[in-house]
Amino acid sequence: MPKKGTVINMKSASYNIKQQKKRQIKDRQRILRVVEYLEYNTVFEKCPVEINEGYIVSDVTDYSIFASFVFRNVSKKRIKSLDVRLLCYQKQNIPYLKLPFTYSFERYTLGTRRIGEERIRDKKQLNNPDISVGESFGETVYIPIPESYFSRLELEITGVRYTDGTYEELGIINGKPFTRFVELDDDKKFAYVTHNIFIAAEENYPSRFIPQKGEFVWLCCCAHKNLNEQNECERCHREQKWQFDNISINKLEEISEKIAADTSSIYHDKSKYSQTKYLETDEEIQRKTKAYELAMKRIAEEERRKERLKTWIIPKIILCLLAIYLIAFAMQLIYDAFISKAS
Repeated sequence: MPKKGTVINMKSASYNIKQQKKRQIKDRQRILRVVEYLEYNTVFEKCPVEINEGYIVSDVTDYSIFASFVFRNVSKKRIKSLDVRLLCYQKQNIPYLKLPFTYSFERYTLGTRRIGEERIRDKKQLNNPDISVGESFGETVYIPIPESYFSRLELEITGVRYTDGTYEELGIINGKPFTRFVELDDDKKFAYVTHNIFIAAEENYPSRFIPQKGEFVWLCCCAHKNLNEQNECERCHREQKWQFDNISINKLEEISEKIAADTSSIYHDKSKYSQTKYLETDEEIQRKTKAYELAMKRIAEEERRKERLKTWIIPKIILCLLAIYLIAFAMQLIYDAFISKAS
């Protein structure tokens, strides 16, 4: 038989889950705007989830601040819940505020879920509440930040609970260091361009990073994260093997040395081969934030519509019962009149 304290804790936990769900439903009715786009292009070591995107958003009416993240399950197992913690900093290196948050179906904090670009509908989620391998989640879920004067924010992935009941403690904040294409010298950029067999992909999906690989995912040069089992990038379709064979600092140095040894290449102006015109610009970031704002607006309208329907349920039931009563009463009057005439 459980102790009294255990029962109280269970009731308290159940109450907290219900409160978080109510708050999330209410927050998803807000009209929000993106105030900052958080770029997550690093690959996490030995982490069952990856962060695809992050946003700081604000309510257009009361200016409440929230953080919103899009995750992807890159493990080999289905995930039941994900625990994270927001670390808010001012000028010190020690966070002055730590905000725990749990993503789970029962808390209504999985948000918009997708497999690839395809959205998983609500009815399908009821039959499959846990996060499948390769599934994205967290879109349009908002973590409230009570203090709005933080100067820096970090997300700590504290742990994950799998469908089989096992819990893995993580405590991961930073991922592997990465190298941007713009950080390469002109010789390496020239070496890359001369050996790039996917040059046609540059216009729509420019090379922005030196690709890197983790335990579960690999980062494409176009900045998209793919599962290690995927032989080509699901976004730009560049081959994984070709990238890791040809786009590394050592390989580019080797190619640039061969080019330098070729006297016919000495007089090339290597600086003109810069990929700068293809890199992520303010316009591209604005396009992403605009798309996210539209997604948030659609969710807000959908949640408000659901709330209106709930509000009308009781009046509709009362009206239906009243109508049934009036019809029954009228039929009784007609029946009584018919009986009186017959007699």
